[in-house]
Amino acid sequence: MFLIPPDSLSRLLVVMVATVVEIMNFFAVLDPLIITFMQVALVIGPLSLVGLFLLLRKIEKDHPERIRWK
Repeated sequence: MFLIPPDSLSRLLVVMVATVVEIMNFFAVLDPLIITFMQVALVIGPLSLVGLFLLLRKIEKDHPERIRWK
């Protein structure tokens, strides 16, 4: 019945590629300023979380009574 078996990895790949193409088409209609903001936010967000984690680790090392991870 199906050209590609339902449990096939190639079927999953086709669905993923189609989804990515649809997302790219959605972002293509946005203003370039909004796209730039989203790119900057995608970079700065994880970096700030890592920075916060490293800062807390440093405080824990210097003053272990001030930070509790439990």
